[in-house]
Amino acid sequence: MDTPLPSVAFFMHDLSGGGVERMRLRLAAALAGRGHAVTLIVQSHRGALRSAVPASIELVDLATPRTWAAVGPLIAVLRERRPDILVSSLDHNNIAALCARIIVGGGTRVVICQHNALSVEATTDWRYRLVPVLYRVLARWADDIVAVSQGVANDLAASAGLHRSRINVIYNPVLNEPECEDTSTAPHPWLTNQSVPTFLFVGRLVPQKDPLLLLRAFALRLQVGNARLIILGEGPLAYSLQQECFNLGISDAVHFAGFVQRPGLWMEHAAALVLPSRYEGFGNVIVEALAHGTPVIATDCPYGPSEILAGGRFGWLVPVGDKARLAAAMADDPRGSFPKYKLKSRARDFSIDASTNRHQMLFDRIERRRARPVFGLTFSRLTATQISKHIVSHAPAGVVRSVVSQNLDMLRLMREQPAFAEASRTASIVCADGFPVAIYARLRGAASGPRVTGCDVFHAFAATAADHRKKTLVVAESGRTAGKLREWARARDLFGLWDAVVAPEKLLDDPEAQIALAIRIAEHAPDILVMTLGAPTSEIFLHRYRAILPPCWALCCGQAVRVELGLARRAPPIIERINMEWAWRLAHEPRRLAPRYFRDALAVGPLLLADFKEATMQRQKLSGPLGDQAGT
Repeated sequence: MDTPLPSVAFFMHDLSGGGVERMRLRLAAALAGRGHAVTLIVQSHRGALRSAVPASIELVDLATPRTWAAVGPLIAVLRERRPDILVSSLDHNNIAALCARIIVGGGTRVVICQHNALSVEATTDWRYRLVPVLYRVLARWADDIVAVSQGVANDLAASAGLHRSRINVIYNPVLNEPECEDTSTAPHPWLTNQSVPTFLFVGRLVPQKDPLLLLRAFALRLQVGNARLIILGEGPLAYSLQQECFNLGISDAVHFAGFVQRPGLWMEHAAALVLPSRYEGFGNVIVEALAHGTPVIATDCPYGPSEILAGGRFGWLVPVGDKARLAAAMADDPRGSFPKYKLKSRARDFSIDASTNRHQMLFDRIERRRARPVFGLTFSRLTATQISKHIVSHAPAGVVRSVVSQNLDMLRLMREQPAFAEASRTASIVCADGFPVAIYARLRGAASGPRVTGCDVFHAFAATAADHRKKTLVVAESGRTAGKLREWARARDLFGLWDAVVAPEKLLDDPEAQIALAIRIAEHAPDILVMTLGAPTSEIFLHRYRAILPPCWALCCGQAVRVELGLARRAPPIIERINMEWAWRLAHEPRRLAPRYFRDALAVGPLLLADFKEATMQRQKLSGPLGDQAGT
């Protein structure tokens, strides 16, 4: 079965114009461009970047003002849309995503991303004091953890008590080559006056970025020569910063431009970008400035700036909170201090392509973990309806492809009959049928789809028979079933498209009868073959004669056809919803089923022990980080 690229959902607070939001939109657009189905889930559909969401990305607004209130709506969205991977950003959203993961189960894999130094946040803002503890408790439910820099990764491991090997470093997708080559006219008159250096600040106006320090340092800078400062960004400190400019007497030299969609146009003509942050997770604007060949003056804060600037090889680093040193760094015109080609070359280490490649490597590893065998089988993540659509729309080339469903009895038979085990493991789609099997597979994180029975698959296929009109052949266990099937097809105007042949009793004991049946199937040349003979007969026959049988999809669905035709009873819906069909069937067929259920119960222990050993080996193979990502 062709495996599609995993669907990806991004979860974040809103679409404000911060660096995290910009980077997530860039990554989402890049993944969508590579063929992933991408959904953007936001707590609130507000912010300056609302118009920047690409049309290729589906937007889901949870409409919740608080992060804790988003857990319930997020659970509902994950259950409805079932993305393969959920990527969450920022501390509180990460905690909400992990809480939703616990409740929803293993269907959607969750990747949490840390963008800032957790230790600094936890000591400077009361809202983050519990985050390290919650991370420590909940991180076991994270399928992978990403930090945007080596410093943030080390800090997260120390603050939350996580093993450093669990954390992958993936730099932000900052550089977009076409944007970096833009040489449009300067967007502000100050940027056209090359005789007076104009410094640029880009970021949210919040205490973390410390724009107040920048104003005070800039006031000192004006004492040694004329200069200008442009501030791009919005935030709660906007009014107080303008008041501080008035108090410092520098209002005429400082311009507050607010939020702009493309700060790169401003960077292109600025003398230098100044980033006076108290702490960072990465420092996206530093990379953007380097991509335009613009010098950077940044505080040597934890973490990110020093990593991007390679300890000062590609820009100035000054101590955190030191306005005198910051003013001194701005004292001389920085233009020409670093060759433009050198700065641009460094920026390419943080390209969108590089980041997208790393994320796809991470997603691929997650999918390989998800696809690891349980009881030697790789269970499907598809629902019955999705399986029906797949077999209708994807004609197999050159070979018969089987769809099988496994319950505890069949797992026991696999241990006893190697031929049945081989046939089951080579099936194209394997459904987790029995309730114990489905639950165990989900606990092992290997089957994200719901429990799917053979009856479910056949019913979904038969319900759309009049639409897809596929040539279908049913191999029936009795003449009564075959005759009833023909009546059913005639009533639905499918006679001629649907037909039935009767298999002899004890088929596997008669090689000549097997060959004769395979030839009859080949003569019919069906698109879909439905086997009603039950396990292990149907599976072994298909596997044994796959070289003779025509290319088609084969549904091994046992009693499903008889149930659909009204020849066999199915448990009431309420019994199925509470997964008590086994009790219902036992009550109706005690003599036949009691011995079988007893044998199945005895087989549980050995089955779990063997699977546990295999799972341990698989975890060892797929553990550890992707490997450090570091620029030169």
